[in-house]
Amino acid sequence: MLRLPVALLALSLLACAPPASAQTIVDGSDAAVGPAAASTILVLAGRALRDPEARIAGLRKGRAGAVCGTVDLRNRMGAHTGPRPFVADLSENILARLPEGPELRSPTSPADFQAMQRAKTLFEANCADG
Repeated sequence: MLRLPVALLALSLLACAPPASAQTIVDGSDAAVGPAAASTILVLAGRALRDPEARIAGLRKGRAGAVCGTVDLRNRMGAHTGPRPFVADLSENILARLPEGPELRSPTSPADFQAMQRAKTLFEANCADG
């Protein structure tokens, strides 16, 4: 008799729990850009990044309305690889990580290379110091 109420309680707690895998802003920097921008960044990260558990941090307003920050993704082995810079152009619904050396040396396609160049240009115009 006691099993049914316990099972119902467990199910209700699971229904109220947040999803186990979702992009998150881990350092509270969403306050620097506002809730609307932070929410948009989480949606864009969900679309643009392959890792459903990306850790986003260091959000700040960039120049020309962009938002800058870092994102830490997991590799194929499931380990987080460390934060990498990204830029988000909220007016165009674009979020792109700054590419690193190996990606630039071996793009998978001409379209991939163009996307990396666009990310670099957008980052330099909006987020780079100097």
